[in-house]
Amino acid sequence: MSEPPGGARAPALAGLGDRIRRLRLARGLEQDELAARAELDREQLVGIEQGGTTPTLDVLAQVAGALDVELPRLFTDAEPGPAVMVLRGNEVPTVDTDGMAVQVLTPRAVVPGLYAARCRLSPTSAGVRPVRHEGHDWLYVLSGQLHVDFEQGATTLRAGDSVSFSARVPHRLSALGGVPAEFLAVGAALLAPPRGED
Repeated sequence: MSEPPGGARAPALAGLGDRIRRLRLARGLEQDELAARAELDREQLVGIEQGGTTPTLDVLAQVAGALDVELPRLFTDAEPGPAVMVLRGNEVPTVDTDGMAVQVLTPRAVVPGLYAARCRLSPTSAGVRPVRHEGHDWLYVLSGQLHVDFEQGATTLRAGDSVSFSARVPHRLSALGGVPAEFLAVGAALLAPPRGED
């Protein structure tokens, strides 16, 4: 996956805050209610909605979960597409935050509850902080070494290796060996997350 050009980040995030605000209002939620559901400070959510704050991908995942939508829904106003949809590699925007570059390969929900992304994690990054969310994740390493820390135990994956796990298990990703770790991430989200759980 190539480095994003200097102006690629803006189009990828264009309209993000307004889209989140409209989804929130459509669900009858106040900002403090959505912030609480997403485990964010209200000020952080306000910054995202107003476009003054660039959220990390794990924060966006928390917001998407709190809105009961899939992550790609935050990046597009397009309705779910046809049964067959082709994405050309040079048309897929790359969002790069904190050393993690991500190309969302399912910008429209062709299969409800399913998302796929191509990721590149820099070896100089501090790593993705521990996250957990609803559903199940599957990671497949394309190149480099991807280290996955779980709540109990850890594993290092190399090219051709994969791991699948409940995304409710806290997990943290980092790249080893001094080179970026490139991998595919596929997730199956629960469309109606149980309420009242952590």
